[in-house]
Amino acid sequence: MAIDEKTIRSVITPNDQFLRAVFSTSKAYYIDIYQREYKWTAENVKTLVDDIAIRFEQHNRTKIEPRDIQADVQENFEPYFLNTYLTHSTPTNISIVDGQQRLTTFLLILIKLYQILISIENNTINAGTTFSSSTLEKLIFESDDFGDATRFKIFNENREATFQKLVENKFITPEDETQQRINDNFQTISEYYDNFFAVDDQPDRYDLPKLTYYITYLLDRISIVEIKIERQKNVAMIFEVVNDRGLGLKPYEILKGKLIGNLPLGKKEQANAVWTRLQDDYFATELKKSTESKLDLDMFFRTFFRAKFANSENDYEKFESDYHYEMYRHHEIRNYFGNYENSDLLYERITNDIKYFADFYLWLRTTYDNEYLIYNKLLDQNQQYLLIMSGLKLNDPDRDNKITGIARKFDQFHTIIRLLDLYDSPMFQRLIYPLNRQIRDEDLTEIYNKFDTELIHSLEQGEVIQKDEVKSVIDLFSYERFKGMKNRWINFSKYILMRIDRYLSQLIDKPSYAGGDLLELEDHFNKTTRKKYGMHLEHIYAFNESNKALFTNERGIFDEQAFNSTRNMLGMVLLLKDRQNESSNNESYRKKVDTYKQSNFIWNELMVGHLHGVDLRNIPSDFAVEVIDPDGSDAFPKDKIGSRQKSVYAAIKQIWLNEVIEA
Repeated sequence: MAIDEKTIRSVITPNDQFLRAVFSTSKAYYIDIYQREYKWTAENVKTLVDDIAIRFEQHNRTKIEPRDIQADVQENFEPYFLNTYLTHSTPTNISIVDGQQRLTTFLLILIKLYQILISIENNTINAGTTFSSSTLEKLIFESDDFGDATRFKIFNENREATFQKLVENKFITPEDETQQRINDNFQTISEYYDNFFAVDDQPDRYDLPKLTYYITYLLDRISIVEIKIERQKNVAMIFEVVNDRGLGLKPYEILKGKLIGNLPLGKKEQANAVWTRLQDDYFATELKKSTESKLDLDMFFRTFFRAKFANSENDYEKFESDYHYEMYRHHEIRNYFGNYENSDLLYERITNDIKYFADFYLWLRTTYDNEYLIYNKLLDQNQQYLLIMSGLKLNDPDRDNKITGIARKFDQFHTIIRLLDLYDSPMFQRLIYPLNRQIRDEDLTEIYNKFDTELIHSLEQGEVIQKDEVKSVIDLFSYERFKGMKNRWINFSKYILMRIDRYLSQLIDKPSYAGGDLLELEDHFNKTTRKKYGMHLEHIYAFNESNKALFTNERGIFDEQAFNSTRNMLGMVLLLKDRQNESSNNESYRKKVDTYKQSNFIWNELMVGHLHGVDLRNIPSDFAVEVIDPDGSDAFPKDKIGSRQKSVYAAIKQIWLNEVIEA
C-alpha cells in the first residue's frame, strides 16, 4: 500500500453501499452537533425524487410477480450513485457529520412508502402482491432486543415526536425551522408518490407492480458512499473542507462546527443548546418595514465581526459573503478564540460573548422601545446597528445610554451630511469605516467626540467647510450654511418634516399624524411612497398659472428652472396624509390653506395660522414661524420664501443640535 493511501485511510475510510444497507444498521444514526438543523426545501426534495424517477423510468418493467420484479431490478437495473455522507463512530453511536439533509429526506420517503404499504395491507386481497410493510419498518426504526421500535434510524431528540406523528398521520404544530421543514417536505413527498403510483382514472388505487419495482430500485440500486472519519480530531476539519466546496451550508453553520466541534461532550451539548436557541429565535423573527424581511445568524456574525475586528475598508469587505474564512486569516479573531485550541475559552465565547451580542443584535433589529433606532430605520440606515455593536462592551453597564446616544448621534451625523448636500451612498458608507474603529468599546463621551470629529473632517474633505473653519458641531449651525436646503430625496424630506411635526406634537401635547407610537409612525411614514394611505410630500407651489406667473418676466418668458428650484426648497414642501396632495395638486395657495388647516400636521397649521394662542405660547421663539397669507393672485407670496427656509432651519437646529446637546 502506498504511503499516501495509508495516510488517507488513517483519516477516512470509504464504504460504498446501497440504501438498504445504509438503513439496515442495528443502531440509529445520530445527527452530530454540526448538522443539527434540517434545511432542505420542497425544491430540494423535488429535485431528488425527480432525479431518482428519471433514472428509474429508463428501465423496462415487464414482470408482475413481486419476486420476479425484485430479481429483474437486481439483475438488470443500473445502479445509481447518489453522492456521499460522512460518519464518525464512537463506542455509543454512529454520528452523521455531513449528509443528514439527504438521509433525513430518505427517511421521510421511507415513511411515506411505509404508509402506502400499510394502506395496501388493510385490504386482505392484496396479501403478497408487493413488499411487506415490516420490511420498511425495520429500515425506519431501531428496535430493541425485544422487537419494539425505540427510535428512528436518523435520530435527534428534537425530531422524534414529529416523525412519529407523520407515521401516525397526526397533525403537527412545528416549533422550529427543522420541524417545519420536515412537515412541509413530507407533504411534498406524500403528494408526489400518491400521484406517481396512482392507477390511471383510479386515484384511490396504487399500481402495485410499479410500486414493487420502485421500492426495490430505491433499496437495492441507489448507491451512497459512506466516508468514515476515523479520528475525532479530524471531524471538524473534514466537515469544514467538504462544506466549503459548495455543498450548501451557510457560513454560520460551518462556523458552528469550527467553534463547537472539538468541545468535550458536556460542554458541546450546552454550547449547542445556546446556538440552537439563537438560531431558532432568529428563524422565528420577521422584520417589519425593513430592507430585509428575515434575519439569520450570518447577518449577526457579519455585523459582530465587523464591529469588533474590522479596522479598515478592506477588513470590512472581507466579512461579507464568506466571512468564515477570516476565522483563520485574521490574527485578532484567532486570538479572540484562543487559536481554537482552548476549549474553556471557546465555550466561554459561545455561551457568554456570542450569546450576549447575538441576543442584543436581535433586539436591536426588532425593538420598538427606542425612537432613535426607528428614526434611522425609516431611512434604511442599518449601519447604526454596526456602530452600536462596536461601541457596546460585553455586559456593558451603560448599555441603554449607548444605544440611544449612538443612534441619536448617527441620526445627527447622517442628517447634517444630507442637508449640506454632501451625501451619496458609497461616500457615506466610507465614512462608517473609521467611525466603526474609533468608537469601539469606548465610553459615551468619547463616542460623541469621535462622531463630531469625523463629521467635521468629512465636511472639510467635501469642501463644504474650510479646514479648521469650525471647531465643533455647534459652529456648523448657521443659517447661511443651511439656507440652500433642498428637497433632493423624497423620503428624507418627509423624514425632516415628520420629525419637526413629531417634536411639535410632543412639545405642545397636540395630536399629529406624525405622533403616536413608533409602530404606527412606521406605518404612516410610507417610505415606499406607493401607499394610498400614509405621509405624502406636498409642494406649496403647484403647477398652476398663478404660480407660474411669479416666475415669468416682463417679456412673458417663464423661468422653469427657477420655478422648479424654488418649489423644491425644503421650506416649500409639506406633508399631507392619504394622498390629500393629489386632491390639492394644482390648487392655488388660497385653496390649499383650507387643506393645510385640516391636514393633522402642526407644521402646516402653524404656517396658515390655525393654532390656538395657548399652543403658540409653547412654541420656541427661535422657530420664528410666520403666518403666511395668499397674495393678491391667490398664490404663495414669493417674498415669503426666505421666511419658510428660515423657519425650517430653526426647527432643524432645535431638533438636530439643541436637543442632542441637551440630551
